[in-house]
Amino acid sequence: MKKVIPIFFGMTQRVMNMPRIYVEFQRLEQAQSEIDAISKKIEAIKSHFQSTVGKLDWDVKSKEDINNAAKKLSQNLSAYTQAFKGYQNYIKDANGKYTKLDNEKFNANILDKFKNNLKEEYGIGDALAGAGYIGTIYGLLQDIKNIKSPTDALKVIRKGFKFGNDAKDIFLRYKKVGNMVGNQKAMTWWAKFATGLKPLGRYSTASKPIARFVNNLKNKTSPFNAQIKDAIGNFAGSNGIGAAVASWGTVLINGILNWQSNKEEQANSDGKMSDGRVVAETITETAIDTGLMIGATAVAGAAITAFFPAVSAGVAVVALSGLLVSGINAGIKAITDKSFTEWASDAILDGIESINSKVGGSAKIANNAAGNWFGNLSPT
Repeated sequence: MKKVIPIFFGMTQRVMNMPRIYVEFQRLEQAQSEIDAISKKIEAIKSHFQSTVGKLDWDVKSKEDINNAAKKLSQNLSAYTQAFKGYQNYIKDANGKYTKLDNEKFNANILDKFKNNLKEEYGIGDALAGAGYIGTIYGLLQDIKNIKSPTDALKVIRKGFKFGNDAKDIFLRYKKVGNMVGNQKAMTWWAKFATGLKPLGRYSTASKPIARFVNNLKNKTSPFNAQIKDAIGNFAGSNGIGAAVASWGTVLINGILNWQSNKEEQANSDGKMSDGRVVAETITETAIDTGLMIGATAVAGAAITAFFPAVSAGVAVVALSGLLVSGINAGIKAITDKSFTEWASDAILDGIESINSKVGGSAKIANNAAGNWFGNLSPT
């Protein structure tokens, strides 16, 4: 005999001989309210009935049949009230338990998504990122092996171009240093850098974690401050024309990829996503990508050494920084089904749209800053 699971205001569906329960929480809550209302009405009827009986003449109430019937009816009404209260408590308890189960299932689902997203975001290549060129080359080889579309190929080209240009510039810098300290010593330093064995550098030793974090970002001797300045210098051209071309080329490729993604989103939006929104999202997403490219790992590294001072090895800090950034991305994607970049972009644009709808003309300055397209945002 097949087992059937009973449930109020829901239904069961059998999948591969296993019962699956679907609970309509709104109907449970509605039934609870209706039963409560019925219970109160019966209580009111009982009170009114007892009041009416109390007003009957004594000679009428003295009739044994009438008096006994009135008492019996009053007792029945009390029993009905108690029964309905019992039903209400039962449904309330059932609703609470099903809600708890549903929340546990939701949390478990979020955890599974987070684990899967983290596996996609962070792998051996990311863990080896602090191992200099070893990690970078490993990551590129994996990306090449996983190419499945022109978009994937474009991403690999972007990474390869940036890696090759950066590696060339760094090698030339060490060659110049060799003119002052000797070529052998300079090449030894370069080898340590290329394999990730280079020391982390000076980081803050202030007494409080927040102070250490701030100092790690602003002190000129901090490796994290230097990392951010170096990234900004690449864009400004102070690190050479090659670094500037590579950095701005990465921004351009990110913009193309974001444009393609947003056009696909628009095609699947049933006309709800305007051309203006596509342009707006492409611009904001590319700007956010650029900001993350400049400072995400540096900020993460500054935080790790600030709150966990024992972690001082350069390889470990870089690996943990990548894990922290990837973990944040994986968590946001698990909850919102969007990447951090897309989630942040939507939050910014939706906020601007909300302001525009509330203050009207006073938001025109913000619109003009990015063009007329900003005034025609529509929700995705």
